Amino acid sequence: MIPIFRYLAVSLCLLCRLSRRNCLLLSLLVLAVSGNVSAGVDGEAGNKGWLGSAVLALNFNDGRAGVIAPQLSSRVDIHITGPIARVRVAQTFNNPSDAWVEAIYTFPLPPDSAVDHLQIRVGERIIEGEIQERVAAQQLYQEARQAGQQAALVEQHRANIFSTHVANVPPRAELTVVLEYQQQVIRRGSRFSLHYPMSITPRYTPSQSPADTDAVTSDKPVTQLATVLVGENNNATEIWLDLQAGFELDEVTSRYHPVSKIRIDDAHWQLRLDPQTHNANADFVVEWQGRELAVPQAHIFSQSYAGQEYALLQIMPPQVALEQFRQARDIVYVIDTSGSMGGESLRQAKRALLWALARLDESDRFNIIEFNSEAWSLFDSERQASAKNIVRARHFVQNLEARGGTEMRKALGMALCGPCLDNHSAGRLRQVLFLTDGAISNEEQLFTVINSKLGNSRLFTVGIGSAPNRYFMRKAAKMGRGSFVHIGKITEAEKKITQLFERIDVPIMSDIELQIRADNVDISPALIPDLYGSEPLVVAIRADDLPEQFILRGWRQGRLWQQVLALSTAEERGGIHVAWARKKIGSLLDERALLGAGQARRVLRDKVLEIALQHLLVTPFTSLVAVDKMPQRPQVAELENAVIKNNTPKGRQFSLARTATGMSYFIWLGSGLLLLALCVYWLSGRGSQSS
Repeated sequence: MIPIFRYLAVSLCLLCRLSRRNCLLLSLLVLAVSGNVSAGVDGEAGNKGWLGSAVLALNFNDGRAGVIAPQLSSRVDIHITGPIARVRVAQTFNNPSDAWVEAIYTFPLPPDSAVDHLQIRVGERIIEGEIQERVAAQQLYQEARQAGQQAALVEQHRANIFSTHVANVPPRAELTVVLEYQQQVIRRGSRFSLHYPMSITPRYTPSQSPADTDAVTSDKPVTQLATVLVGENNNATEIWLDLQAGFELDEVTSRYHPVSKIRIDDAHWQLRLDPQTHNANADFVVEWQGRELAVPQAHIFSQSYAGQEYALLQIMPPQVALEQFRQARDIVYVIDTSGSMGGESLRQAKRALLWALARLDESDRFNIIEFNSEAWSLFDSERQASAKNIVRARHFVQNLEARGGTEMRKALGMALCGPCLDNHSAGRLRQVLFLTDGAISNEEQLFTVINSKLGNSRLFTVGIGSAPNRYFMRKAAKMGRGSFVHIGKITEAEKKITQLFERIDVPIMSDIELQIRADNVDISPALIPDLYGSEPLVVAIRADDLPEQFILRGWRQGRLWQQVLALSTAEERGGIHVAWARKKIGSLLDERALLGAGQARRVLRDKVLEIALQHLLVTPFTSLVAVDKMPQRPQVAELENAVIKNNTPKGRQFSLARTATGMSYFIWLGSGLLLLALCVYWLSGRGSQSS
């Protein structure tokens, strides 16, 4: 609201007959200040908070100007062994002020990350963290904070967004935060990949998003998620990656960053990202190539942990030509044109959509839905992919512009629409292709829409931009029995969309089952999704005592296919129990998100809590807390707050008019009043001269 008040103030000054020279200077000043404000705010005005990569900023309670605390170093060590990646993130800051401060920052991690270790180093002191129930961890941290003890608290707010609080950082001291987590390597056909996020796309919060009254959250980080002050900082990050794939590699590439490489042997490579060659404003993605397969293959990895046995099953699809199995389709393209998609992101999405239209067959039917603050469709229902309709669709896409909020719920409802069956739909695939950066904070509300309206559709998500909301995109595709693809730059659009359609034209295997005869066996996910070309399935298993073999079966090319898997061939690997726990917790949280408040929802919360405490993982209901037993801050010294400033994701453009649609009205109103005041004053001046 500040810009409109400034415009009104200038208008009043003009009407009150200030000198023309002073009014002009004042007008230019107001326009400049207002422009800076509008370019820096995303979401609702009035909320203050910074979000994203680790740049420490000190906010002083007595009104002094904020101080950006320099980041001395940020190092990421990634060790990949087969399908499991272990990641260690160490970020060092200093406190340049003379005050004792509390450091608060919010940071992104991969959506499947299992955070299980925290260490804080302040000067010569090292504080180790431990997993506790969230409420207990918060209480322990607050007590230590008030007592002057150095303490740290790590909390999860989304599957891919975490925050860290560090209390009582001494004046002029260095602070190092060390986090460790585990994640799975992604495989598509013969290509493997792993990504490390370095920035967060600001999230849009719909005005009527329901609150999760059963969740235990910290108010401050949630506010930070809702709105962002975007800044530009050189948060350079050094990354060391040690890759031991377990098989001979044809190539290893870094998709978006220049790296140096060392080839240890045919199956072992090391990569380094120099911190001087980049800003931390785009995801770091590494890919490597393995050999191609002719038939589906399954690999087993196992581990014993705390008296139980765990296994990780990977089902690899074959590399086959799918044209002979192609079916006629009803396909709905949904494109996000909200403010967060401005700039390079929308150009990527439009390019991808134009290529998708070019792939349509005359037997296909299609429609396009655009959404920002509202949602519209090109046709009232799916139309035949005739030359005339495609020309109309291309014209529609070419004229799309980014504006408004990200009200995704209506668009999802329009695209999925339940069973969507009519007399002409028999034997047709119904697919929904969703192109967005996923810059929303009401994920659970949207998952409920997908669950209730999916019907016979398959939902495929295309993440747009340098730092999309991978958590939402992957989980939406998982619930929609589809798959996810990321387009990080405009030159990838044609290749990625082509690869996506090559995968989704027909499933390689469907109705997949895993038959295991064992006591207390748990398979996650319980309902195994279809297997699509170039994208493997990963199933985690827990049992008191796994049998010597089990059976994998499903339908392939209209015939029943099965394979007997012998546990004796399984490779022993560490971290398999963590992989099962993370998948199981994810399934329980998905189930819980679809329930209203009540006993059933609380039961699922208790199950998540039990698994998280047993396997030492950070979840929405558990946190990592570390407390130094010796007080460090003198009781007479005040504790100040420190919050975060986030890098703008690469290629993004943010402005108030694009995301805060209510404010745009006031900006235009203020501009109009200012122009009217100038005209009135000018005319009154001429009238005085003529008289």
